[in-house]
Amino acid sequence: QILVNLVDNGVKYTRNEGNVWIEAKSDDDAVRIEVRDDGPGIAAKHRARVFERFYRADTARASSNGGAGLGLAIAQWIVDLHGGDIHPETREPHGCRMVVTLPNHEEYT
Repeated sequence: QILVNLVDNGVKYTRNEGNVWIEAKSDDDAVRIEVRDDGPGIAAKHRARVFERFYRADTARASSNGGAGLGLAIAQWIVDLHGGDIHPETREPHGCRMVVTLPNHEEYT
């Protein structure tokens, strides 16, 4: 569900000819998942709020794309339940990178 929500956001906010990438890495301690896009990115003033329920950084664009503004809040909730971390990073010159880190519990491997 985390990946579905992050990829869905990437697709919504990337131009028609844009790209969304998924990368995962694992070591003994953690799994790191990145979902990157080449859309407009998330302005610094919005980064602290993107995981709030119903929050939309670009209200005009978001309403035309549908959705309730819950995808990132749900992703964060699931990540928190697993004891992980999720945060956005801006990619230069544009785009967004959502980084998820989850503990690599032995029962998952």
